[in-house]
Amino acid sequence: MVDGAKLGLLLGIVLMPWISGCSQSAGPTSGVVRFEDGTPVTSGSIEFRRRSDKVRFASRIDPQGMFQPVSLNGEIGLPAGAYDVVVVQIVLTEDLALAAHTHGNTVPRRYADYYTSDIKVDVAPNQTKRIEIVVAAQADP
Repeated sequence: MVDGAKLGLLLGIVLMPWISGCSQSAGPTSGVVRFEDGTPVTSGSIEFRRRSDKVRFASRIDPQGMFQPVSLNGEIGLPAGAYDVVVVQIVLTEDLALAAHTHGNTVPRRYADYYTSDIKVDVAPNQTKRIEIVVAAQADP
């Protein structure tokens, strides 16, 4: 027989993932960043700045180009609104020969600044479809 305290603890452990995961998301909760040729951006970060109030949502970009936008408060997803987007990629390769680079294509610097990045995203109310961002690749030096 299980006493009330043990039952409460057991229920808390079993229900915690559902309770903690249900209330902290809004809008699209994932996306992908690709180059024009379809290959993924394999590193870096992405940031969305809502035009109406300048609230920001950011994420790291994984090796498959995937990201999950999160607010500064830890809320996952992008609420409805219009956003300016930057993609920042820092690649340190000065000590490597060009043939030894393994980071894939490089994102041009212009995408790292809100004044020069031309990436815009509009999220509709009740939109849940993943966000897809396409950037041009930097030309070889």
